[in-house]
Amino acid sequence: MDRENSGSHGENGVPRGIRQNGMLLSCGSWMQTTEVNPPGTAFHPSKSEWERLLTRVVESTPFRRSSRLREFLIYVGNEVILNGAEDLHEQQIGTAVFGRAPLYDTSQDNIVRVNAMELRKRIDLYFANEGQNEPLVFEIPRGSYVPVFRPRRLSFLDQTLEKAPFVEETVALLSQETPPPAGAPSWLTPRIFRNPFQLSLLIIIVCLTAWLIADMRHNQQTQMSLHKWQSGPALRAFWGNFFGQRLAPEIVLADTSFGIAQDVLHKQLSLGEYLDYSYRSTQSPEPLSNDARQQQQKDLAVIFNRNSGSIGDFRVARRITELETGEYGTRLSFAREYAGHRVRWSNTIFVGSSRTNPWVELFEDRMAYHFKQSQDSTSSVVTVDKPTGNEQAQYTVSSDPDRRTAYCVIVFLPNPTNTGNTLILAGTDSQATEAGGDFLTSEEDLERLQVLLHQNNFPYFQILLRISNSNGTPLGSEIVSYRIVKK
Repeated sequence: MDRENSGSHGENGVPRGIRQNGMLLSCGSWMQTTEVNPPGTAFHPSKSEWERLLTRVVESTPFRRSSRLREFLIYVGNEVILNGAEDLHEQQIGTAVFGRAPLYDTSQDNIVRVNAMELRKRIDLYFANEGQNEPLVFEIPRGSYVPVFRPRRLSFLDQTLEKAPFVEETVALLSQETPPPAGAPSWLTPRIFRNPFQLSLLIIIVCLTAWLIADMRHNQQTQMSLHKWQSGPALRAFWGNFFGQRLAPEIVLADTSFGIAQDVLHKQLSLGEYLDYSYRSTQSPEPLSNDARQQQQKDLAVIFNRNSGSIGDFRVARRITELETGEYGTRLSFAREYAGHRVRWSNTIFVGSSRTNPWVELFEDRMAYHFKQSQDSTSSVVTVDKPTGNEQAQYTVSSDPDRRTAYCVIVFLPNPTNTGNTLILAGTDSQATEAGGDFLTSEEDLERLQVLLHQNNFPYFQILLRISNSNGTPLGSEIVSYRIVKK
């Protein structure tokens, strides 16, 4: 909520309830507010201010699952801040962001207007929650696609009184007391006015109380920012299996070069071939001419010499890392550099399926969900072992651009020696893996899983998430199958 005109200040910017003479003024002067631009005042941030703010907004929870809304916001913001645009038209946005033809009929295709409504909601949601302390805010007014910026700064006293209203009430009561008329009997004079030392002491106590409350609140916020996994009961119940144990969990990122090599070879490679590096000399089973085979080996050499990763995997790793930034945070490893013996004794998080993260193969015999590749080497089907109830034997991936469906497998198991825990996050594509990361770092989604499992303390489990997407706008994730795993 913006506080520029909140009414908590009297004339000349002096906080309400504080006198403008004597010690009360000297005590309040260091907490005085600063005037800011009112909502209607035109204001444009600098390029660096915009880029920093944009990064925080598009990486926030309301935007994590919507690449199209992120692109929408980035486009309109950059057009205004970087290119100096004063007006943006629906057709222009439809062409640049949603891939429509340059002269498409906006009366028949409302994709920009529909997404603009959702974009406005998510911007408001960000500034009301994760961005509530942002010094710079913006909105996209209805009827326009141009972001409007304005500063938002809360004074120290505003923040303190918002959290401690009794301080404001105490100061206000003091300010309302006035000495009786001259010549009145001394017994009519309040005791506090008879002793200036007591009055000064009381005012110092009030100011110190305000400062201490604000400092305590600041320390709580600092601790919460270091240990975000403790911010909600469901997050604490699940991520307590990995954090807070004086042993930093290790995140092992997928080696997408290994997956690309299998695409080139039209052959599935194993963890054994990955460990002894024999995959580097593997040849395609298809009949090829000598020239074609030599060229294939050259291409593979280029692929194997690169450490490639997926942007979706990196985002998942970052979100998990942000849950604990204290002394025992996460360690990050690349699948090609990972020492496999550590999985026996550590808490480990594997990102990616066995096709790109071959270490997952160690757990596949315990997994109920498996990816089946199509002829073009993409994961087109997820199969389910021994389906029960309304479960299907397999779930098919849909690549329809208007309504896309993908899947993510989440597996939570003990490590091989039962001395720690293992988590596997594997999607049918990069966005599906990212959606799985969003699910596990969301208090609301984890609460939903607790209800499904009928347990507050998470048992070992496996779930299959279906992720739906319409016209670039995510419709959320749905648990279509789950298993409780006995230790």
